[in-house]
Amino acid sequence: MTREADIDAMLLQHRVQSFLFHEADLLDRWELNEWEALFADEASYLVPPTDVDGDFADPSKSLFYIFDDRTRIHERVVRLEKKGAHSEFPRSKTRHLVSNVLAEQDGETITATASFAVWRSKDGNTDIFVGHYAYQLIEVDGALRIAEKKCVLDMDALRPHARISILL
Repeated sequence: MTREADIDAMLLQHRVQSFLFHEADLLDRWELNEWEALFADEASYLVPPTDVDGDFADPSKSLFYIFDDRTRIHERVVRLEKKGAHSEFPRSKTRHLVSNVLAEQDGETITATASFAVWRSKDGNTDIFVGHYAYQLIEVDGALRIAEKKCVLDMDALRPHARISILL
């Protein structure tokens, strides 16, 4: 790798890492409309089931916990902002920790992976969700946007969590 290629790779790594940290901060501050704005027009947000290999899970063969297209992402945000979303009103306190970020660019698409741990506290209980993210990022008008976000849980099941009512 040339020195110029090394510098480009470091800049990409820094840019993607900063983007993912910003996304995590928006989720922890419950700035859901700003979080939604990070998604491209044709984006998807996926959480595969825990009983299959999430990296290779196929939504045509497995029932995903979350399989949102851009319209459903918007509807999820609108629902979570309403008092009628009983599972999140009052809302949970969350802390998203993102680490081990790796990024590669191939043409217009940036592929990124990262490890995550999300703590959710509500009603005297604290749940921890752990796993890794797989992103497809694109640049739109000079800014990174999420084309696909897949949250692969490294858990055998959701018990004792029983549900994913927050955004991972």
